Amino acid sequence: MFRESKNKVEMVMNTGNLETSHRLNGAQRLRECCFIVGFLAAILLAVALYSFNPADPSWSQTAWGGEVKNAGGRIGAWTADSLFFTFGLLAYSLPAVLAALTWVFFRKRSKNEPLDFMLWGTRLLGLVVLILTSSGLAALNFDDIWYFSSGGVVGDVLTSLALPYLNLLGSIIVFLFLWGAGFTLLTGISWLSIVEWIGNISITATAWFLNKVRGSEKETLEPARESFTAEHTEPEQISSDMTLSDQSEIMQEEPEEQQPQPSDDETEHYQELEEKTHRYNIHMPDAVDDLEQREEALESEQPEPSLRSQQLHTTIEELEKSALEQGDMPDQVESETAKDVQPEESVYNPLADIDLETEKQPVISAEALDHVIDDADMQTGRIEPVISDIESVDIDEPELDAPEVTEPERKDPDVAAFQNIVSEAQKNMAGAQNPFLAKKEEDLPVPTAPMPTLELLYHPDKRENHIDRDALEDIARLVESKLADYKIKARVVDIFPGPVITRFELDLAPGVKVSRISSLSMDLARSLSAMAVRVVEVIPGKPYVGLELPNMSRQTVYFSDVVGSKQFLDAKSPTTVVMGQDIAGEAVIADIAKMPHVLVAGTTGSGKSVGVNVMILSMLYKAKPEDLRFIMIDPKMLELSVYEGIPHLLSEVVTDMKDASNALRWCVGEMERRYKLMSALGVRNVKGFNEKLKMAADAGHPIHDPLWQPGDSMDQEPPLLEKLPYIVVVVDEFADLMMVVGKKVEELIARLAQKARAAGIHLILATQRPSVDVITGLIKANIPTRVAFTVSTKTDSRTILDQGGAESLLGMGDMLYLPPGSSHTVRVHGAFASDDDVHAVVNDWKARGKPQYIDEITNGDQSPDTLLPGEQMEGDDDIDPLFDQVVEFVVESRRASVSGVQRRFKVGYNRASRIVEQMEMQGIVTPQGHNGNREVLAPKPVTE
Repeated sequence: MFRESKNKVEMVMNTGNLETSHRLNGAQRLRECCFIVGFLAAILLAVALYSFNPADPSWSQTAWGGEVKNAGGRIGAWTADSLFFTFGLLAYSLPAVLAALTWVFFRKRSKNEPLDFMLWGTRLLGLVVLILTSSGLAALNFDDIWYFSSGGVVGDVLTSLALPYLNLLGSIIVFLFLWGAGFTLLTGISWLSIVEWIGNISITATAWFLNKVRGSEKETLEPARESFTAEHTEPEQISSDMTLSDQSEIMQEEPEEQQPQPSDDETEHYQELEEKTHRYNIHMPDAVDDLEQREEALESEQPEPSLRSQQLHTTIEELEKSALEQGDMPDQVESETAKDVQPEESVYNPLADIDLETEKQPVISAEALDHVIDDADMQTGRIEPVISDIESVDIDEPELDAPEVTEPERKDPDVAAFQNIVSEAQKNMAGAQNPFLAKKEEDLPVPTAPMPTLELLYHPDKRENHIDRDALEDIARLVESKLADYKIKARVVDIFPGPVITRFELDLAPGVKVSRISSLSMDLARSLSAMAVRVVEVIPGKPYVGLELPNMSRQTVYFSDVVGSKQFLDAKSPTTVVMGQDIAGEAVIADIAKMPHVLVAGTTGSGKSVGVNVMILSMLYKAKPEDLRFIMIDPKMLELSVYEGIPHLLSEVVTDMKDASNALRWCVGEMERRYKLMSALGVRNVKGFNEKLKMAADAGHPIHDPLWQPGDSMDQEPPLLEKLPYIVVVVDEFADLMMVVGKKVEELIARLAQKARAAGIHLILATQRPSVDVITGLIKANIPTRVAFTVSTKTDSRTILDQGGAESLLGMGDMLYLPPGSSHTVRVHGAFASDDDVHAVVNDWKARGKPQYIDEITNGDQSPDTLLPGEQMEGDDDIDPLFDQVVEFVVESRRASVSGVQRRFKVGYNRASRIVEQMEMQGIVTPQGHNGNREVLAPKPVTE
């Protein structure tokens, strides 16, 4: 190396020019020039492709005049057009391929490597296979670009050859595997190495995560270990922040010589203390538990016995001093107290200071007893002696002329009197009701206001509705850019921020279908980092598309906010209900009389029960018992049972499903009775009926009951007609009702939904399982108003709303409201009523009056008016005429099946099934088993 450097220096010195030693030879100059030209070609090709304009002149497009918009000029326009025509979307990758080839071939200029024809042949073959298969895959899977095929001519030719023989799936699989083979030929990278690399990364990431979790647990436990070690090495420095269990463990681990041992005197004092505590326990069992707990806490806080005894001695001295200052204690009591109480005693016995042997016996006054027994402890059923209150007990001397009592009769009279008082108080408190239990009857003050006031509800603090318009504009630009990523050109024209969501109204470019945006709802939610994105395809009165995004900070819509709104206060109907607020924050209310029935559905935790409670509370704010009555069916016995006792109820809250069937049947009978009354008066609905009654009463001609018969009652004249209130039937879990009672309930509900609107009977049906076997087509056809909270699938959304969208809701009261007579849903944020709000309104109505229940609602008999078409009365006289013949046939054949009865007696399925059920009720056959068969219990007739 030294010689070469010396030769070069000599050559430089001979020529006299240093620059001549760095000049390239001929081959190097050619290779470097090719390197520069290759990268230039790649850059120009990229400029031409990425600035392509279909309006530019090319061999596949004719342009008449005008300026060429391609950044590469005419040559760039023709080149880009040719490449797009040949390779399609793959043309965008050609600049990168050209740059990579230039780098591989011309980057080494110093040494001339021999060409390995086998290596370069496989690389060239891999590149060709990679290009061909990529074009074929692009043609099969991607949309066309401009007026070119996505795979170009190459892709079209390959797909036209493969599709007739392999179909779409087979062609894709073949192209994918050939693409993998071409990748290996071009790069020389093994797919097994890729799999191993991915596996190593996964294992490494999993191990790191597990170590991180274990490390966090160690970090959590490390401070406790460090404190334990420090205290073990230095026991005299015990931290006050440690728990009592930790200090006890440390004290146990200390050597025996370090633990303080009590002296003999202290041991005797403790024994005396236990004896006195035992005596105290006999007289006051409730108080000694509390004193023992205080002693244990004092022992744990102060391990040294001498220190504890000193503090208790100080406490007793203070008590004695306060007692002496009152001046009511005799001298003999003082001497006896000084003799009994030792300085080391740790428990203060209020009865120990009383002289039981003297003739001057103290008497406990009523004021002192009130101090001893606290009011709060009397509610909870527990008596706790308070030292400060016992000190203030007045001790009075008895009269001098009191008769002398013998020694046995005079034994512990004060203790016995105090024990009697305590036992009597305990008996009274044993029957006292715990304040945490629900009280069925309360003596509540009668409110002065005619209706419940807004002060009963929770009113949140004033919230600043701060809307950051700049942030909303940024989100709007982000929405436009994300839609542009999916080849959808749209512009945000308006923004409507709400308490929970914000709606962005989009103006789509001409030719863009709304279905494209609807199908991208999940992709948009992912790209916008949102929980869910709902696309409103049609906004009534506007040519725009709505995109609803959840807000970063969600606001709660309280029930008090909507009840206090102008819309609700101006409503006059007693059946006005609160729904919540729309996306603009405006109150949304409805009228059940116009609905006339509503179907509510939502999964568990979506806010369904809260929504039903809000509807009921809003009607309680609008209607009096003479205007509106309720029948509530609550299978869960939790949600609606809180309304038990309000004067609006027609019956107790129904929790038994068999009683629910009777309640619905009573509603059908009441509906028929109301129709007959309205027909007799010539009115069309309940509102007209009540108005006519009022007009007749004001005119001095009250209307008597036209349906009364002389034998209906003991009255000589028909009674006067009374005002008919609206009846709202609330079913909290409709699926349980359908499951237990079955088809009869569905028919009763369908009959009420068809005819009960004019009679003033309305239904609120709620369920958390909106499936087709619960919400049948018969029910949906007669209940036009729907309220859908969050559901799990799009199928459930279509079941309740006949359209999708409910699966994209945010939960916690977010709902879609389908008004009657409309096919467009309204996004509503349901109002929230807490349990305290419900109890406050219910107690307010309980204080105003008591309900007048109708017993016939739950346990009434059937009437001809309540029977469904084709249904017969149940009773002893409804035995089928063929019953005896069927029983004879079943007993002889020993086979009890509905189909067998059908074939033998040529009757319908319903009649045959009813006969078999009657036989089951009378014990002739067994209930249907798991395999569908029944056994005959009746013995076979004996033949002579």
